[in-house]
Amino acid sequence: MEEFIEYLLKEKIIDYIGEFYKKHLNLQNRENNYINIIKNILKIKNFKNENIKWRKSSFFDLNCDIFGIIYERIRDHKDKKVLGEFYTPPIVVNYILKATGYNQENQIEFKKLIDISCGSGSFIIQATRVLILRFLKLFNRKEISELTVEEAKKIIFYVRDYIHGIDINLIACILSQINIHFVLFEVLKVIRDSEETYCLPLFRIKCANALLLNKKEKFDFVIGNPPYLFIRDISEKIREIIKKQNFETSNGQYDYYQIFIELGINLLKNNGKLGYIIPDSILALSNRGRIRKFINNTTKINEIFYVGSKFEDSIVSNVILILEKEISDFKRENNLIKINLDYNKERFILQKTLKKWKFKFLIHLDDIDSFLIDYLNTNFPKLKDLNKEEGFNITLSRGVELTKTGEIIYCKKCKLFFPVPKNLLCPRCQGKLDKNNIEKIIQDAISHNKIQNCYPFIYSIKRYQIKELKYIHMNKHGINYKNLDIYSNRIIIRQLSQNNLICATYDKNLSLTSQSFYNLKINISPLKEFNHEFLLGLINSKLISYYFIKSFGSYKKLFPRILIEKIKSLPIKIPQSKEEKKIASKIIDKVEILLKNTNIKREEFARIQNDIDRQVFNLYKISDSHKHTICDFFTSL
Repeated sequence: MEEFIEYLLKEKIIDYIGEFYKKHLNLQNRENNYINIIKNILKIKNFKNENIKWRKSSFFDLNCDIFGIIYERIRDHKDKKVLGEFYTPPIVVNYILKATGYNQENQIEFKKLIDISCGSGSFIIQATRVLILRFLKLFNRKEISELTVEEAKKIIFYVRDYIHGIDINLIACILSQINIHFVLFEVLKVIRDSEETYCLPLFRIKCANALLLNKKEKFDFVIGNPPYLFIRDISEKIREIIKKQNFETSNGQYDYYQIFIELGINLLKNNGKLGYIIPDSILALSNRGRIRKFINNTTKINEIFYVGSKFEDSIVSNVILILEKEISDFKRENNLIKINLDYNKERFILQKTLKKWKFKFLIHLDDIDSFLIDYLNTNFPKLKDLNKEEGFNITLSRGVELTKTGEIIYCKKCKLFFPVPKNLLCPRCQGKLDKNNIEKIIQDAISHNKIQNCYPFIYSIKRYQIKELKYIHMNKHGINYKNLDIYSNRIIIRQLSQNNLICATYDKNLSLTSQSFYNLKINISPLKEFNHEFLLGLINSKLISYYFIKSFGSYKKLFPRILIEKIKSLPIKIPQSKEEKKIASKIIDKVEILLKNTNIKREEFARIQNDIDRQVFNLYKISDSHKHTICDFFTSL
């Protein structure tokens, strides 16, 4: 390592690379700061602090981006977060290259590879090592030192011509160039033993926005760790570029990484491979549906591998996605997807199954789960479809639009109240708001003379019970209180679960809620047995919570936040036969007991809830073996 750093500094390699980018990007002299930053990174003491044992014989054991690690540690976390960049661990890099088939056993010497968000070069570094190993195999050499000068030159030129990278960050691009120099340093020394003045060329690391790449150039491999940014965190400038590029998956809510998936697929040759590590939101989140469908319609999904959280400072869990571009519908539909939830556990599903799952990647479902979800989806109407049934009128609404704190602020210019925005800018006029105009709209109690301006406000609930009741001021012009008709004689559903079960209750009286609760109201029902108590019993049952977790959750077995469109998708049984109406009446009786008894003992509550669950299973005609499967699932959580 010391020898390499001496080479960089003595021969002014960093200055040479920096001058290339300055000229290429038409940068000003102030950009010399970049060069100085990198020179500081290369101080020997920084490398010693890494506690890495350097051995001359361990060239190919060095599976990490040392320069990138040090740069990562000296960078401000906010800078990394703004760009959505996180260093990729070597184990992930190696797995993706191997899974895409980029290894020394395959004929990769004429295959073009690109990382379109290369950073300081984690994937580029290892791809270069693999290509060197491939040529050692072709040349029948065991060590780099055994290469001839011509063989060494051939390796260098193949690295230059067939390994590509692009990144918007100039320092990252310079470090990536340095990293390639480092990997090729032993190869360079073979040549310099005969040609002292030989210099390495500049490699194909482009400093630019990947979104503007020429999509006519195609690659055999697209690999990488695309940036993790949700639409609200993407700059207006980048959003405009995305809009002008006409990406198919950029409508509505989207994440930056899904644009990189679409771009990566478009850059592939037919039967080319893509390997990415991305957030697990790709799996089932509703606003990722467009990119999942795009993936399904353009590629064979070779593998989905859950790896969890692998990045320092990252709060997301990740999956590795291995795709193969495929124009044949038949080959895509009959492709077997390898599902890997653990390094030692693999299973396979047919890609055509995704269509049945409405293109959700429900990788955690086993055969029994798949059967049950399919059974419920096929045989029972969704809640949102009940209004299509004769005689039904049902509404589902969010509550008052407030922030988590419930605080509001007054804009003197607009003469309106608003939930307090994070940036303290008026949502309407964009003017700066005064902190002194913040007040509470929710009160713990009210005095008698203010009662005409306040309504009860449900602050928290538990299953079948209102836990905490407060009061909300109703005279704050500008606050979206919604139609008061939705707030009485309705089921209230909380966004968060209770003990991994849907949490809902019923209130006959007028009582407002925040948007963290949903108000489900049966306005008209043709059946006396299909009332709020019956519907509440279904929603709070183990069967519906099982359906919810399996349909909208993930491998983590964590109960997902309940979103309104998910509630609309719940399978609802309408009691029709005499026997079914009898079961519905039993459910109603049990639910009424739980609603009326606020101080019921835990054991009695559990017994009654188990009775409700049994009746719901019977109503939906769930077999005994499947009942046990569902109950065992909740026991395991």
